[in-house]
Amino acid sequence: MREKHTPLLNKSKKNLSVLLPLSATLLIRLWFVLEMRHHPFSSLTPQVVDSWFYHRWALEIIKGNLWGTEVFFLRPLYPYLLAAIYRLFGPQVIPVQIFQTLLAVISCFMLMKTTERLFNLKTAVIAGLGFALCGVLIFYTGTLLYVEITVFFTLLTILLLLKMNRWWHALLAGISFGLLVICRPELLALLPLLIWGIVKFHKVHVNSAISFAVASILVIGLVPLRSYLVARDPVVFTAHSGINFYFGNNPEADGTWQPVKDMNLGFGFSHQRLKQIAKTVNGQEVSWSQASSWWFKQGLRFITSSPGKFLKLLWRKLLLFFCNYEVPNNYYFETVLPFSRVLKFARLNWSIIIALGIPGIILAGRQWRQRWLLYVFIGGYFISALVFYVLSRLRAPTIPLFLPFTSYAFLKLYHFYRDRRVPVGIRWLAISLAVYLVSNLIPVNRHHYSAQAWTQLGNIYLEQKRAMPALQALNKALQYDPNNYSARYSLIELYAGMRRIADAEHEFEQLQRSSPEAREILHLAAARIAVARRDFISALRHYQSAIQINPLNPEAFYLTGLVYVSIGDLVNAQKYLTLSLQLDPDHEAARSALYYIKHEIR
Repeated sequence: MREKHTPLLNKSKKNLSVLLPLSATLLIRLWFVLEMRHHPFSSLTPQVVDSWFYHRWALEIIKGNLWGTEVFFLRPLYPYLLAAIYRLFGPQVIPVQIFQTLLAVISCFMLMKTTERLFNLKTAVIAGLGFALCGVLIFYTGTLLYVEITVFFTLLTILLLLKMNRWWHALLAGISFGLLVICRPELLALLPLLIWGIVKFHKVHVNSAISFAVASILVIGLVPLRSYLVARDPVVFTAHSGINFYFGNNPEADGTWQPVKDMNLGFGFSHQRLKQIAKTVNGQEVSWSQASSWWFKQGLRFITSSPGKFLKLLWRKLLLFFCNYEVPNNYYFETVLPFSRVLKFARLNWSIIIALGIPGIILAGRQWRQRWLLYVFIGGYFISALVFYVLSRLRAPTIPLFLPFTSYAFLKLYHFYRDRRVPVGIRWLAISLAVYLVSNLIPVNRHHYSAQAWTQLGNIYLEQKRAMPALQALNKALQYDPNNYSARYSLIELYAGMRRIADAEHEFEQLQRSSPEAREILHLAAARIAVARRDFISALRHYQSAIQINPLNPEAFYLTGLVYVSIGDLVNAQKYLTLSLQLDPDHEAARSALYYIKHEIR
């Protein structure tokens, strides 16, 4: 009787073991989303630059501008996904976060199925638990970025390629890989390697490999085809590809995304300003394909003319890729962690994952042919970082790819102990500890990023008119970096708005001492203090000076327009607000003020 029930019991145990990571993934992420719903992290705000761009783009799509009128500047898949969710639930953050939570559960399931196929069930369950408890992956599930869908399509492509024994598997794998490339265009370089690998290692029929390739190319080809039909401009993927390459490869590059001084992006970054710069070559506006090609050549010129600097930069990127620090961009893990019990609980981080993952790759090396897909995709993301730059959100999709090896190494260490192979276990444990220590000891300018993080949080609180939290965040930013002029300017803005003019003047003196070269910001700050004093003539003089220094800053035109409103000069107010909107069509405050003025003039 017992033997008859044993298979059923084994199946029941298997189902329970699979259900545990999936349940943990769902519940932990829902907990995170719900506890963050009133935090600035879950705000739709221009301070989170890429997400705001995607949000505005999605709104344009649901208003009827489905195809757009120009070449895609950023990758298009995510805004179309946002538009679909907005159409169903309205333009809110939480439906997107819940959708991405469900997507994460499916990704966890695919990770376990892949790991079980390549290793065994125990390894798969531990990998699934690692996915559920990885703080960075939880964090990005809540962001309005393409991280979650990149993870999803990466795992879906791998699983479909592993199961490729039917023509429709090849077709679906090709569609999935094509959508992944639209998310991460640089992964297109993997296509020839994938075709070769599935024929050589999976022994699939050549027709299946051809079906995979054709499906991939057809999906990927939709983007350049649309760009050509809409704008008659042969851009392969996105308009910012060339300048993005230059950001990662120029004399000032540090291995991360940082603005280049010569570009004069001005005070306050926006994609509108970046688009203006990206499309201008030698003072003339050119087509997007010409501009992208020019910027790409500038990056190559740096590489060929300064090979020593480039090799040093390459080494820096390599270190940053394996560093435990999550290099931020758009969203800041540091300013969410103090407010999240979930992230304090889910402490599985990058250094722990690679401390076991790298030994796991070595230990599993004898069967590399079976697991070659994991190596290919890890290598693809790694090389992508070396070609462009290292950011936490760009590195995050490699975490699920390392987790099977992390889990495998964890079980191997246990088996060494169980089988009393203590010396071997100690040797591999020492290697893991060495990787962990090196990952944590790689130097990063953390104060710089911390100042950015708390400045962004303070600015969002300012937008929400929450003075005290803004004050605390901005002061914390200045503790990390007293020379951070963005934080200092925001603090001046806050004090001026609170009519604490003496405090604003004190901060202005600090700004003059720490950043005498930041003339645009100094004029903007002086103007803001003058407005608080009701000295509108001085305010106009300083705003005009700021505009002369940077005539492409829409905020300066907007603020000048508001001063003219204050003194009753609606004609000039209309002029400057119109100029602000010409520079930034998405400047909602300028649009609202202009609507008010036109109504008053009538």
